[in-house]
Amino acid sequence: MKKSIRQIVYHSGLLHQHHKLRNRNALTVVLFHRVLPPNSPEWLGADPEWTVSTDFFKDCLRFFQKHYTVVSFSQVWENYQHHNPLPDHPLLITFDDGWKCNLQHAAPLLQQFHFPAMLFVTTGAIGKSILSWQEALYALWKTNSLDRKKIYEMSNALEIELPYTITREDNYEKLLVKLRSLSPSHRSNIDNLLFKWSNDLPGLPYMLTKEELLELQEKNFYFGTHGINHESLVHLNNSHTELHISRKMLMEIIGNQNPIVCFSPPQGQYNQQTLKSAEKAGYSIACTSRKGLNAIKNRKGFIDLGRININQLALENKDGRLDWSKLASLLFRQPILQN
Repeated sequence: MKKSIRQIVYHSGLLHQHHKLRNRNALTVVLFHRVLPPNSPEWLGADPEWTVSTDFFKDCLRFFQKHYTVVSFSQVWENYQHHNPLPDHPLLITFDDGWKCNLQHAAPLLQQFHFPAMLFVTTGAIGKSILSWQEALYALWKTNSLDRKKIYEMSNALEIELPYTITREDNYEKLLVKLRSLSPSHRSNIDNLLFKWSNDLPGLPYMLTKEELLELQEKNFYFGTHGINHESLVHLNNSHTELHISRKMLMEIIGNQNPIVCFSPPQGQYNQQTLKSAEKAGYSIACTSRKGLNAIKNRKGFIDLGRININQLALENKDGRLDWSKLASLLFRQPILQN
């Protein structure tokens, strides 16, 4: 929708009326990752596609307050399990990975609005400096620390040839594609190198500790799993084991106060076999990468919830703040998924 038309339709109230009528019985699930203040040193190595500023995040919360009723995962679970009704225009706020900034910066803003949230935890990253090899690689490249010497060491560790000059973005993408094509067991030969090199990144450590997870639990966060090492479940030999162990690890930390019945596929990658493995491992719901709203109805079997990533780069105005008409156009017009 063109900018001028989009803004006219939103500010006239027509788009809101469309949403009010069409989406009254549809659950909207939104996704965030990192939330950082504008002056945080973490921005130097953060991927802007998966990071929002605190100002932008607060704007989003104001938008949700105006157009939705923010619900907890417990309410969603009770609706699907026992058919307890959800309020009109329900919205669930979720976070992936387990970044420390979720506690430091996102949680205080959520508390200002009295909003609950859901966090999908990469259990193998709890207490670590950085999420995974991919985030370490990206941060090193973005901070101009991925030099020829490091590429040479990675090539030797993997016993394959890698491109030595990583200066332009397309070269970095080629390197990433090459590394992703390797089996996780083969590619893991460079994990220790990447984590060692990333120790000098600004703002470390980035990931939540066990104690901080318990703090978030006290701040009205519910938890699900996001794998162990942020590897794609589709490419693992035994996704059931990965899902089972990550669930067990998280339950040992947070106790039985909130049962772990939901997971988010790492890297957004999953298939029907993934969902079958998840159900076998004790899960009942997945928050996946399917874009769309979720019809509220009586459901049987495993539930695949659609979810919408909130990308600041795509939704901000020229001042770096939320363009409300863009977010309304993104959320209000999504297809309504039946499962």
